[in-house]
Amino acid sequence: MEPNALKLCSLALAVAAAIGLAGPSIADGPAAVPVDPFARFDLPDDWETRFWAGADAKALFALDPKAVADLVPVQAGVRFCRCPACEAPEADDPLAWSPAKPKVLTCRYCGAVVPNEKFPKRDDKKKIPENEVEVLAGVIHKYPYHEVDPGHQAYPDERLYLDARRDDAAREFLAKAALYAAVRHREQNDPALARTAAVILVRFAQVYPAYATHFDQPASTKYFGRADLAPPYRQGYGTGKWCWTGSQDVPLNLVVAHALLRADPALKEAGKWLHEPNPSAAIEKHLFRASARFVQRQPEEFGEASLQADRGLLAVGRLLNDPALIKDAVGRLARFSERGFAHDGFWGDGSLSAHRRVLAQLDGWFNRLLTGYAALPALAVARVAGAAVIADREPTDVRTVSWPAPERKSAPRTPAFLGGTGLARLAVGLGDDALDIDLRALDAPGPDHIRRQALRLAVGGRTVLGDLDESAATSTGFERASVSRNTVVIDGLNQRESFARAAEPSPSGNFLFFAADPDFQVAALDDPHSYPESATRYRQAIVASAGAKSRYALSVFEVVGGLQHDQLFHGPSGSPARWQVSEPAESEPETLLAPTLTFLPLAHPNDRRWFVQALGELAPIGSSRLSRPARAWLIHTDRAAPAGLPSAAAGIRLHLLGDTPASAVTAVSPDSYGPGRGTLVLRRRSGDGATLRTTFVTVFEPLGGAIPPLIRVGRVGGLGEAVVLALETVDGPEHLVLNLSPGTSVSARLGDGRVLITDGLAVRVNASGLVLAGGSFAELPGCAARHRPAVGRIVASTRRAEGDRLGLGWFDSSTPLPDPEALAGRVVLIRHGDGTTRGWTLARVENTPHGARLHVREDPAFTLDDKTSPAHYERFSRASFPGPHSFRVSRISRGVLSRP
Repeated sequence: MEPNALKLCSLALAVAAAIGLAGPSIADGPAAVPVDPFARFDLPDDWETRFWAGADAKALFALDPKAVADLVPVQAGVRFCRCPACEAPEADDPLAWSPAKPKVLTCRYCGAVVPNEKFPKRDDKKKIPENEVEVLAGVIHKYPYHEVDPGHQAYPDERLYLDARRDDAAREFLAKAALYAAVRHREQNDPALARTAAVILVRFAQVYPAYATHFDQPASTKYFGRADLAPPYRQGYGTGKWCWTGSQDVPLNLVVAHALLRADPALKEAGKWLHEPNPSAAIEKHLFRASARFVQRQPEEFGEASLQADRGLLAVGRLLNDPALIKDAVGRLARFSERGFAHDGFWGDGSLSAHRRVLAQLDGWFNRLLTGYAALPALAVARVAGAAVIADREPTDVRTVSWPAPERKSAPRTPAFLGGTGLARLAVGLGDDALDIDLRALDAPGPDHIRRQALRLAVGGRTVLGDLDESAATSTGFERASVSRNTVVIDGLNQRESFARAAEPSPSGNFLFFAADPDFQVAALDDPHSYPESATRYRQAIVASAGAKSRYALSVFEVVGGLQHDQLFHGPSGSPARWQVSEPAESEPETLLAPTLTFLPLAHPNDRRWFVQALGELAPIGSSRLSRPARAWLIHTDRAAPAGLPSAAAGIRLHLLGDTPASAVTAVSPDSYGPGRGTLVLRRRSGDGATLRTTFVTVFEPLGGAIPPLIRVGRVGGLGEAVVLALETVDGPEHLVLNLSPGTSVSARLGDGRVLITDGLAVRVNASGLVLAGGSFAELPGCAARHRPAVGRIVASTRRAEGDRLGLGWFDSSTPLPDPEALAGRVVLIRHGDGTTRGWTLARVENTPHGARLHVREDPAFTLDDKTSPAHYERFSRASFPGPHSFRVSRISRGVLSRP
């Protein structure tokens, strides 16, 4: 039996909810008469307090309108310029501008005021060198610069454009001041504030058309070009006009300010002072339409910067009530959604912090700018995808100048499967007795962003095994190395093994199984791409089990290849917890780095030394030889650990039941916060030079909180075809069997002498009976669990038709499936011809005269020209994978023990 009550999957339910709320397509136009999307715009109170209390605001708003207008720069500026006096780097933005001293810049670090008699440096004729640029026909702009001596240049041909930096800082501050003045005027009806904001708006409209296009990127030579430069523009929004990036060329602060002031008489007054007969028309045509047109002509891309570009277009479209511009922005947003997010709703680079930033933009701007139009259906899916990830430190929510922020609700800790990104979350229990595990197969192209097979674990909502993905960068780049994660490292090599291979696009690992009932959850992940030359097997299976009160998890990590295997377990970032091992400690090794490598402690991250020397950054504390099962636990260094179960222990205890001999090394590893993370390394070496085979077997026992400790944990027999564990929990004794060759029948002798026969992946045996994950059967005297495998080949893929509410699309199978009604809520894993595997959650399965139709909650993501053609992914990476395209539905079934 497979009760419907047990088929819970948070992602499936959330996506279903999102589909129900999607409404009409946003491309179809407003559902009703459009309302003003700027009407409820506001600023955070603390932002306003800080701005108005500042000396710069007081200096600006003490000026008369003409003096304010004179502050508006008539030339384009540059953002990136270092201090010539102390050489503070340009990325730190060292040079500050103030309306109280509008002709100069002041270094935030050394206090130097520039330009001065020394900077910029004069030539032999006491002249300041400058670039002359014909920005429009007959209009010349001059850009003086300080020429940096070749021996002091931070990059080739570095020039410090001090005047241009001053203009950029003034532009940025004045646009911000116009917004703050417009918001306060709306609240207090202060005509003086309205006049100042109006003058800034009108004057920018007059000067913007002549702003030079420019290339202004950090650590790069600066270039200026014509104001009316025709495409093509640089990739990565490198061609700017209003500011340093073309993605932000629409001056959003001024768009909102104008939206709040466009009916105010202050605009006509400003027009008179500045000799602009129709100020509103000038602002809309020469500033907003012109900047929007410039953004439209940029190469369309699908990263975070492109979201800023789309936001600017949509804001201008709504401000001017321009249907064509709105339609273009919405179309770009749809393409961004397809290319930026994986089909499971997670942001493409696999980073929770980037996902939160993107979500903040969608929540804080786009949802509001689309007021009167249908909501973005991608938002609900993206929110759930973000909630699936465990983080050592919750990324700070992005605060933007926006409308009242939507209320953020805490997402429940429930199982989740991101079958496009490559993440399985197991979650048993709730609240203080919750045990959560992330098994990750994330990957991002490029040697600096390698996130392959690793895991995180949390107890009661608190991370106890973590990594540094969401932390600040370390000084050496250690957080980029595989050694910084909870994984297995072969021969000290970083995953992907070489820089060249790491720079190549590579599929993430392949999930072989994922199924989650409330009390029994199983995931299996195989990654042939982590060590493509060194290893012939690199595979991990995770089981999470729960009783009425008990909670524990099992990891079985199989590694074949190389001569040395290191399994690493790290405490969370910022924690003082340290590891202790049950076996007596010997003198610690001086280093865990191979003797053939030289450790360079001051290596810069850009040198990529971390790729080969990361093991050398672990500072060993002690080493223990393991010749039998052992235990390790995380404790705080300021507390003594009594014999047995240490009452001072914090977080987790590991039962180490894998292959021996091995050594367990406790160490401290680099951390972005605090004195370092507690790290445990389980090391096995080949004694005779033969290829090493290791099966790491680890039981994770939560310590502290509301979860009672395990009474007994042991391994039954050796490590043959199956791993057999005998455990005693507060809920009673049970056995856990993990088949190392799922699909093949094995016989496993339990601790009480009974023999279990199964072809499944994992089986739990307790007083209630059997729970079977995967395979087709599990048999024990007096008890059996069976299900028919739901397998086949995909012959067609269809995205949702208009009005379909079953899911976001479906796959067609050439053969009918057994028990179709029992498959809803389960995960279907589709394996392409090259072995690449992706997953979806089933909404419903229906058998048809020609086979079966598998309706999925997420976007099907790929298309097939015919049943043998390659699968072309239309989302995110747009990769193609060869056929055939086989599938398997991960299933869990139960058998009740017969009573005599």
